[in-house]
Amino acid sequence: MPRVSQQYKDDQRAQILAAARRCFVRNGFHQTSMQDVFTEAGKSAGAVYRYFPSKDDMIVATATQNLDDVGGVLRAAAASGAGRGLGPVVAELLEAVAARHADHQLAAVALMVWSESLRNPALAARLEETIAAMSADIASLVRERQEAGQWGGASADQLAAVILSVLPGFLLNLALRGPRAVSGFPGAVRALWPE
Repeated sequence: MPRVSQQYKDDQRAQILAAARRCFVRNGFHQTSMQDVFTEAGKSAGAVYRYFPSKDDMIVATATQNLDDVGGVLRAAAASGAGRGLGPVVAELLEAVAARHADHQLAAVALMVWSESLRNPALAARLEETIAAMSADIASLVRERQEAGQWGGASADQLAAVILSVLPGFLLNLALRGPRAVSGFPGAVRALWPE
């Protein structure tokens, strides 16, 4: 029997995960059955279980994909943010998140992930890890401003946590109210934090 390539396996896993994401967005994590995923993916039960032994594994994989996506966007924005105002960096993050939401319902999945993390300790730990990394990225930009004599009175870590809290509010509004409701957010953060 011929061996399948790692690329084939990765493609199959990605296809199944994309189908699971569509089901989760449509029905929620707990109202989606494995049969829903089999049907959506056009795969047999055995093919799906080969990559995801349980629905919880699919939930964690979907959440991880979402968290990595948002974290990667912030890392890229922060890396290019040296010497720029913090508002433009946060605005870039919000614009990229909105674009990903249009393609992958990122904000809707984020809301489900937050809720699920209350009952799933592994997911809660993964969420905390991502938040810590994102806070560290923002804190490094805040420290630059503090070294330039701005933004005193609070630690860089505290300020980063406050600044980062804009993202959940943005995601909540995007998921529940739609893109038009958040279209002004990037401009507002640019005005709020021009330096």
